[in-house]
This record gives sequence, structure tokens and C-alpha cells, in this order.
Amino acid sequence: MVSDPLKQIEAILAPGGILANSIEGYEHRQQQIRMAKEVYAALSTDDRLVIEAPTGTGKTLAYLIAASLTRKRIAISTGTKNLQEQLFFKDIPFVRDNIFSGIKAALLKGRANFVCHTRFRRFLRQPYLTEDFGYTKDIIAWYRDTRENGEGDRSELANLADDDPVWPEVCSTTETCIGRKCPDRDECFVLKMRTKAMEADLMVVNHHLLMSDLAVKESGFGEVIPRYEALILDEAHGLEDAATQHFGFHMSQFRVTRLLRDVRSELNEAKIDSEKFQKILASADENARRLFAGFAHFNGTRAKLVSIHRETAEVRDGLCTQLEVIASMLSNVPQAAEGVRAVAGRALAVSAELGTILDDEPSDEYACWVERRDRALFLHASPVEIGDLLKTRLYHTVPAIVFTSATLSSGGNFEYFNSRLGLDEEPQPAQTILDSPFDYAHQTMLYIPRHVPEPNSPNFTDALAPVLEDVLLRTSGRAFVLFTSYRNMEAVHRNMSGRVPFPLLIQGQKPKSRLLEEFRERKGSVLFATSSFWEGVDVQGEALSCVVVDRLPFAPPDDPIVSARIERLRRAGREPFYSLQVPMAVIALKQGFGRLIRTRADRGILCILDIRILTKSYGKIFRRSLYECPLHRDPADIDRFFARSADFPS
Repeated sequence: MVSDPLKQIEAILAPGGILANSIEGYEHRQQQIRMAKEVYAALSTDDRLVIEAPTGTGKTLAYLIAASLTRKRIAISTGTKNLQEQLFFKDIPFVRDNIFSGIKAALLKGRANFVCHTRFRRFLRQPYLTEDFGYTKDIIAWYRDTRENGEGDRSELANLADDDPVWPEVCSTTETCIGRKCPDRDECFVLKMRTKAMEADLMVVNHHLLMSDLAVKESGFGEVIPRYEALILDEAHGLEDAATQHFGFHMSQFRVTRLLRDVRSELNEAKIDSEKFQKILASADENARRLFAGFAHFNGTRAKLVSIHRETAEVRDGLCTQLEVIASMLSNVPQAAEGVRAVAGRALAVSAELGTILDDEPSDEYACWVERRDRALFLHASPVEIGDLLKTRLYHTVPAIVFTSATLSSGGNFEYFNSRLGLDEEPQPAQTILDSPFDYAHQTMLYIPRHVPEPNSPNFTDALAPVLEDVLLRTSGRAFVLFTSYRNMEAVHRNMSGRVPFPLLIQGQKPKSRLLEEFRERKGSVLFATSSFWEGVDVQGEALSCVVVDRLPFAPPDDPIVSARIERLRRAGREPFYSLQVPMAVIALKQGFGRLIRTRADRGILCILDIRILTKSYGKIFRRSLYECPLHRDPADIDRFFARSADFPS
């Protein structure tokens, strides 16, 4: 192979190149070659690059080839665990088998995927332990085996339920890790994974692990990902959400009571039976119960914390003071073991976080909000802006970073993306929007019905059923119907029952993977779904020939985090609708549209039931994001569209 890296890229990807000669049906894409060259240039010269690579570009192969040519240790972060595993188990082996035989890769997972020896032993000593508790018997048998032959990864437990009550008691966590002084350090499964990754050229992580690692760096230990020289962020449009989650604070009654339980456990281990300890721990337990009971009236999904009742504030102050006293008492234990010092640190951290979340005068740096999931209640403080955090914790330490996704731009530029991620100051990153390799003018059609009321109309939901019935009969089903709310999804699904002769699947009915499998297998299926199906779902061929969107996917302005960001922009003298809300919705719509065309052989219709895309001035920005998808309003055009190809019945 030639020595010039740019010529090597040509030799691999160009017509008549290595891949063309080794893969039957290989499709040459000029956009892929350009992307590989630009990614190589950024990584090799320690620059930053923002590059939008539309679906079909072959971006994964492009950046893997570029990364392999740099000979640097590179971390590749994906949006989800599924994409992370696809990269590690499918894409990288392909590159290794066909192009770079010596490339070494490592898959890294978060701590919670691994059993902790110390916590496992302590769990086995619990007096309430029985074999009927969760999956206990099988976990114990697995642990004995994995110590000798395995990696301590919960994925080795094929039948372990996601909500099994035992696993949270025995897995590794940042809070409970005591770092270098742990007696099980040499046998730690997390450290074994990390050590193995140090030998890799490519480390495959996901955004949540990456942000979690950045959040704990300042503590001095707890990192999972070894140092890397460059970073590729795939599905980079999801980075802000991951950073918002991991740079924030999250509190529940369970977290407080688990801390207090762990304090008791450490005291027992140290053989300290102090009445003073027991009294303050019991009082703190009671205050934790009273504190969260103060939010029992909250019945919604999530809402902004506006003000704290005087009684709740008094309980907060009492609990925070007690946690600080407990920390001080633990720190004064003679010859305290590392475990004792660790729970003392946790007590101070919980006190500080409670003080931030429930502050009488909340900082404008955080959006403070309350959320109910099933029966559990959570209190949160989420950073309003994450740009400065990324600058100090990531950009200043890793100079070579590539941000890529099929959906980064809005209105033909990266202003929104750059401003959200702190990339809008000089020197700005290099920026590229690649052309799509698909012929959207012929492969797609945008259909907007004539007789649908505006989404805010009281009869909007009821009006959708007859329109949707007409569309689905013309497309022979084969559709995703995507909603911006569960309420609308469930109402329209009810109204559609019995109106069309196709299987009507709905999100929540079965696990996501099973729903997709059924959608592919059952001819003419129609899947009703919300946000989790707007991206990361790949259904090729005629099984998916229509994507229906009920309304333009604006984030609810009363969402606590969105609301705080809107207010922050207003205070800065910026207009939030066009600088935040519209670009955010445009990228979400592009993600939904991306489900429709996955290959050059796919054809399909995007049906938008929101008339505002034609009647409002911002509608032009949305339409511009849909490439050259031609607009039609006559339902008969749907029939004509499918009639143009023998592969798609009219």
C-alpha cells in the first residue's frame, strides 16, 4: 500500500480500490472519500472538525479508515450502546479483515456493567439474604465461575432482568469505589478492562460513559477510559443531552437511605457500635423520608422546582446538617478504613447536591426540577449550558476531536450545534456539510394533507384518524407513525383500531427490539411510536415505505431544562425561538426522516400532519432540511409515486 495517507484513502475507497475488488456490489461514494480525508487531516494535525455526513455516506467506514491511518490512540464515542456494539463487533472487524490487519480495538462499558468483589462479599453477609431474593442463586453461581473464567460483565447473565433487585447491590459504582487502596484492586474487573484497553489503537465507548468519565476526572480516580490522543464523536447531535445528564446532580430517597445503610455497614465492618452514630443515622433516615414526602403531591412526569415550602426547607437544612455531622464523625474514627472515609465523602457530596437542587435562591447555572418515574420521585439539578464544561474538561485536554452525525446542521449551517457545545468561539472548528448520496427528488415524496387543523386545535387528534387511514391504505401500511407525545400516540392508535387491514403495533406493547422484529416480519405493519424510534432504527427495503409525523417536533417549552435555556437566552439578549427551539426541532425532524431512506434502493413518503410547515415563516427552515424531497398535497400522488416502480405496489 502507498505511504501517503491521502493516497491510501483513495486506494481503499476509490473505484477499482481495495474494497471494490473485495466486496461484491461495492458502491463508490465520493462523499465517503472526502470525509475520510477531512477526518484524517483533523486527527493528524490536532484540529477539530464538525462534519455532517448524511445517511448513506458510509461515515463509519470513512472515520475508521482515517483513524487507523493516524496511528494514534483514539476513542470513538457513539450515541447508544447498540451502535457501540455494532461498531466493535461488526464494523471494526470488517476493517481489520479487509484493510488493516493489525488494528487493535477495545470495547469499554460503564462500571455498573461489572460486579464488584467487595460489594458482592458484603451483600452475601446481609441477614435478609435468601435465594428467593431476585436472581440471587444464579448470580452467586455465575460469580464463582466469572472469577475464574469470565470478565465479571452482567451480559454473561443471559436471563438477568433489567430491573433485578440484586444487581444494583453488587455492581461497581463510582460512589462506592475506594480506588487505589481497594484490597481487590488486582482482581477488579473494571481495572482489567481498562488495562486491556491501554493496548488498543481504537477504544469504543458511548456518550454516557464518556461524559460520566469526564465528570469524575476531577476526583482523581474512578475513570474507566484510559487516556486517548484523539476523539471521534459519532451521533454527536446527542452529546449535549448526555453531558447535561452527567454534569448534573440527581437525588432520590433511595440514594440517601442507601448511603445511610452503607454507613451502618462500614461501622459494622469496623466493629464500631456507637449509640451516638445510631441516633443521628436514625434521625437522618427520618428526615430523608420527610423530605421526599414533601413532594408527594407531585403527580406529573417532570416539572420545574419553583419554590420550596418553609417546612420542606427546614427538613432539608436538618438533613444536610446531619449528613455533614455524620461525615465529620466518620472522619474522626481512629485508624478509619478506606470504606469509612469513602462513605464520609459521599455524605458530604449528598449534602452539597441537596443544597444545590433545593436552594432557596437557585443558581441560574442549573435547571432544578422534579420527576416521577413509576412510584419513585427524583430531584435534579441540570446544567443550563454545557459548553464551558466541555471546554475545561474535554477541549483543553484533547485537541483532536471530530464531531459527526447525519443531523448536525439546521438551516444549512452549524450555528446552533456550535453554540450548544461551546464551539462558537475562535478558533472555530473546520466545518463541512457533505452532499447526500441519495436521489431524494426521485426516491422520496413529502405529502402534507390539505384538510388537517393546526396541532393546537382542540379537534386535531380526532381529525388525524381519517387522514391517516387514507394514507395507510394508499401505502399498503408499511409505516412508522411518529408522535411527539404519548397521549397523542395512544389516542390516535385507539381511533385507528379497525379502520385499516394492517397490524397496528404500538410502543410499550413489547420490548423495542421485539417490536422492530415483528414490524419487519409482518407484512404491511404500522408502528405507532414516540421519541425513542425517531433515531437509531434501521429498517431497509419496502417494509418501511412511509414515515408519518404528527406534528413538528418542538420540545415542550415548559420542560424544565428547555425553559431554563430559553430564559438564559432571553437574559443574554438573544431570541430563543429561532436560536434554540427551531434548530432543535429541525434536527429531530431530520432524524425521523432518516428512518425512511437507508439505501439507494429505498423509496418512501414522508407525511407531515402539521400544516404549520407551510403556513409559518419557520416552515421554510424545516423544508430546507429535507434535501430535495418534492412537496405534494394531492393524495392521488401517493398512488402515482409507488406506481413508478414495479418494486412498490400501487
